Amino acid sequence: MTITDLVRQRGANLRIFDMGRRIQPLDTALFEEIEQQRRSYPVPYLKHAWLALLSWHPEQAGQHAIWFLKLPLDEQNLLDAPARDGFVRYVAQRQASGDSTTDKGEAPFSFKPDGHRMAYFHALAARELGAPVSRFYGTTRGYLSGDIGWENWQQLGLQGLAEVVAGYQQDNNQALLTRALPYLPRVPLNVVLGFMENISPGQALTSAVNDRLASVIAGEPDANDLAAFARALSHSENIEQRRLLVQALLAHPKSRSVEVLAAVSSRCWADLEGELLLAFLRTLAVNEQGQNAFAALVADMMTLPGMRQRMLAAFSSGQHSPQLDQAITRLLGIVRGQTQ
Repeated sequence: MTITDLVRQRGANLRIFDMGRRIQPLDTALFEEIEQQRRSYPVPYLKHAWLALLSWHPEQAGQHAIWFLKLPLDEQNLLDAPARDGFVRYVAQRQASGDSTTDKGEAPFSFKPDGHRMAYFHALAARELGAPVSRFYGTTRGYLSGDIGWENWQQLGLQGLAEVVAGYQQDNNQALLTRALPYLPRVPLNVVLGFMENISPGQALTSAVNDRLASVIAGEPDANDLAAFARALSHSENIEQRRLLVQALLAHPKSRSVEVLAAVSSRCWADLEGELLLAFLRTLAVNEQGQNAFAALVADMMTLPGMRQRMLAAFSSGQHSPQLDQAITRLLGIVRGQTQ
């Protein structure tokens, strides 16, 4: 029995969200094919499918269940069926015993998202269930309008910022964020930028992010500041500006930080091809944490759709720095040693 079968037998509705590289809905029909191992998981993260399952019965208002699952994937990114089966057995046993609680810590392969990801998921789940926004939503919109002073961000809740970004296509929120970006202090700015990895900002908001990056680079940003910008535009509608942002980040002295490189490789991977991929690999080869970090990020990128071919083409291009040549040689030596 699959997860989809289990929920369907109860007569409940099911919505699935990918919680890996970004938080986004996962088509139910696609998930059924993934469960049946007819399709590979589309965007693996650290060799796992990171999932949020939201189920509710249409005739039981206010009653819903949420499970966060981290299910292992094989080398072809196919779902590990025994792991899924263990979760299904656990839920079926709970239901048979009449225990309807959802203590996520007990379920096999469960995980707990951090506070930021939890806030954003709750914003999406509330919209799915038709629940009202939190009490922080109005306050946050007032702050982003500049009505209560940019220095008064401490009174904001994560949930309010998550709801504004998640609802960027409603209530004129995208324009609100566009106007606010030049003025946001560092802490709320980085929170907003982090939430933006889950959306596809339009041209005006994309330009506002790029303009703010230029002013941040002119100062003394740390690696976390720059990583937040990489995440923010990773799914912008404007491909050219996405790639210009990555180029600007890789040109910065802090680009050797693993925080920046991991943000680029894990969130902006779709734009890493050709010369931009080579520029990334050259920087990765001189990262601050050495060969282990190089190997880890390359291994993660190899699991992404289409990236293995791009990476192998980059490795054989001959357009390498001496450091990149050395890093690739060491990596291939490790791989050959593991296969012997």
